[in-house]
Amino acid sequence: MKKVLTLLLASLLLLAVISGCTSPSGSPSQNEPSSTDVPSAADDTPSEQDNTNNQFDNTRPISLITREEGSGTRGAFVELTGVNEDMSPEAVVVSETNEILTKVEENIFSISYVSLGSLSEGVKAVAIDGVAPSTATIKDGTFKIQRPFIVCVNAEKAENELVKDFIAFMLSAEGQEVSASKWIKAVDDAPAYTASGLSGTLKVGGSTSVDPCMIEMVKVYNTFNPDVQIDISGGGSGTGISEATDGVIDIGMSSRDLTADELASLSATVIAQDGVAVIVNKENPLENLSMEQVKSIFTGEVTAWSELN
Repeated sequence: MKKVLTLLLASLLLLAVISGCTSPSGSPSQNEPSSTDVPSAADDTPSEQDNTNNQFDNTRPISLITREEGSGTRGAFVELTGVNEDMSPEAVVVSETNEILTKVEENIFSISYVSLGSLSEGVKAVAIDGVAPSTATIKDGTFKIQRPFIVCVNAEKAENELVKDFIAFMLSAEGQEVSASKWIKAVDDAPAYTASGLSGTLKVGGSTSVDPCMIEMVKVYNTFNPDVQIDISGGGSGTGISEATDGVIDIGMSSRDLTADELASLSATVIAQDGVAVIVNKENPLENLSMEQVKSIFTGEVTAWSELN
């Protein structure tokens, strides 16, 4: 009899415990989290922007972003840093400067490079071998990643009076002041420009790095010659050189030196000097890289921020 009573009491106690843990509807009680409140494994995966305690997680992989082949900025960058043809296959390739800036602004673990004159407030330029990119350090030669801004024309276009006048303006005191506004003058003692009184239309195209400088050149030129319309298109240095060679455009823009083969068909004029800034997200604590580290990053030899010490 005692055993029967003991079993009965134990059963009643078990039923009471179960009833206390479950609501009448059978749903979990307030003290028990529902399945929708339990974090999933995906919730533990950090996003590109995540930083624990606002500290940069240097164990994360480096996200490389580069310009397309044929870009003058890429051509100058890989040559001057020694990357050459060994760009990492993991690098994301984009075709516009503004797209690079956007991607670096959005991804805290990214790194790329742009024209010094195209820098935005949303990214940070790092020093190379202890030298920050600036007008002064490009002019005195201490910042090593620098290249020319070039305009090029074929033999036929070179005889066009409007083409000759616009190139003369770019090399004048007024044009070189534009170059000096964000870049470096190509000519220190340039002569003053006199309005030509010409009218007509010019087509200029090519490097998206030269493009901001060209836009400012056209604005000032039009204050002297309001009847001249100058249309500017992008496409990269390779496109500008090719289209200038074929006469599709009147003037090509390049942010790299022309090859011997290209110079056989074109005449080239340097209108400014520019630096190529290595850029990271503003939240990245990195301030300086050696040239060897830059090469190691973009060839894929170094793949995590922690490897940079």
